[in-house]
Amino acid sequence: MRIKVQARRLALTKSLKAYVKRRLNFALNSRYDNIQRVTVTLTDVNGPKGGEDKHCQVLVKLNGQKEVVISEQQADLYSAIDSAAGRTSRTVTRRIERLQHKATRLKAAFHKMRPQKKMSRDIYEEYENEYGYYQHV
Repeated sequence: MRIKVQARRLALTKSLKAYVKRRLNFALNSRYDNIQRVTVTLTDVNGPKGGEDKHCQVLVKLNGQKEVVISEQQADLYSAIDSAAGRTSRTVTRRIERLQHKATRLKAAFHKMRPQKKMSRDIYEEYENEYGYYQHV
């Protein structure tokens, strides 16, 4: 899983980049095999004016599915990253489980559509012995 971190109107420090990667690795580690890449965009919307303007957008590209996009905006950048990572984890898990459930349902449907083997009546043959009749399989 590749994690790409971008910043707009914001200084991207090594510690901030490491925090984002560590947090997303922790959040998405259980679904590592199904994820191609993750792109995180950090933005300071208002610049130095302040307010709830720290924006974190996480884009996750899954194998064989549409992209998952999560956006979170809060006053603190680290809390925006935490919240976006949690939502991303839940969303990706839900998407993958739906896909697996759909595959199971399709497999069951195809199994029902397959013609059933009819058992022929001549499998059971009657034999006569000294004690009487019995069926042999």
